[in-house]
Parts: sequence; C-alpha cells; structure tokens
Amino acid sequence: MKYWTVIFFFLALIQVVDAAHPKLMKSDNNKCSHFQTGIFDNKCQSGHNSQFKRYATYQVQEYNSMYLKEKIVWNGPCSFTLTLMETNDPEISDFIGGTIKVKMVKVEKNKYQTQELGNSGKTSSCIETKLGEL
Repeated sequence: MKYWTVIFFFLALIQVVDAAHPKLMKSDNNKCSHFQTGIFDNKCQSGHNSQFKRYATYQVQEYNSMYLKEKIVWNGPCSFTLTLMETNDPEISDFIGGTIKVKMVKVEKNKYQTQELGNSGKTSSCIETKLGEL
C-alpha cells in the first residue's frame, strides 16, 4: 500500500509541475501581445481601408492622401482605447480628442477582428492583418 501511495503522489507532482511549466501554458493574455506594435492592413465593414503603423503609445493611419494619428492606451491584453490626436482629413478633424474603445476578437496568428465603440455609441468592426514589424 505504501508503494502505491508514493507512486500516486509522484505522478500527481509530475502533473502539477507539467501543468505549471511556462512553455506549455498558452495564456489567453498572450494571444494579442504580438499585435501591440507593427505594420497593419485595415479593412472595415464600413468600406474604409487603410494601412497603419502601431508604435508603443500611438499609431499613424494612412489612406488616400490622408493620415490620422491616434494615441493608444492598452486597457488589457486584447483591448485598447484610441484617442484621435491629429489628422489632415477635413471630414474627421472635428473629432480630434474623441475616443474609440477597441476589443480584439477572433484572434488568429496574423490577424484579428475588432469590435469598436465610439464616443457617439456607434459600433463598427474591422479586420486588421499584421504585415510586419517596425
């Protein structure tokens, strides 16, 4: 009986150590971390398409001959808030200082879908594909 008890505790210890091993644990918190910086292609349900460069604290989006610069604050591993800082687009220049809350959903290896909520309460969605590193 003592022999089986020792084997049982040994196997239980192996399972605990194996489960806690950092390389084996795939945390949901890490699935979005490689999207915090880089070069991205952006295709939105509204028909808006652009590319942007995301740095640690801001991102710059370019489309046609327009650009916009947004401050980014990470609220969690897969969510952030964008604040419009500057733009040369006359259609959105009145929104400087406005925010959009973004949540990454349907996260895959190189892309994710967004759920976005603006100041006005309007929601939208985009597919953002990572093209490369900065």
